[in-house]
Amino acid sequence: MSIYKGNMYRSYFLKNGFYAKKGNEKDPNAEKVFMKHDELAGGIYAIIQNTERKGVKIIANGEDYFFNNFDKLDTFLNQLNRSQDNFMKILRRKDLSQRLRMLEI
Repeated sequence: MSIYKGNMYRSYFLKNGFYAKKGNEKDPNAEKVFMKHDELAGGIYAIIQNTERKGVKIIANGEDYFFNNFDKLDTFLNQLNRSQDNFMKILRRKDLSQRLRMLEI
């Protein structure tokens, strides 16, 4: 069951823009690490754990989160992207506003 679930997590992360850490496939029993970096979400790291606590550890915004449920994981990542997107919109709007104020009309 754990190998199957690990493969499901792997497929999920690859479909959602995460990249596998080099060497992930060498040891089938080792934790698998996936990462995603972009201007909206920042750095998000996902570690598929095959220890006694099976699931995914997410490291984002300097904090650790643990999920063993796909729905909760998906909801969390969507909320994380939305909150980062809203933050970037505010920064862009503030930057645009400052630039418009500098124009001589």
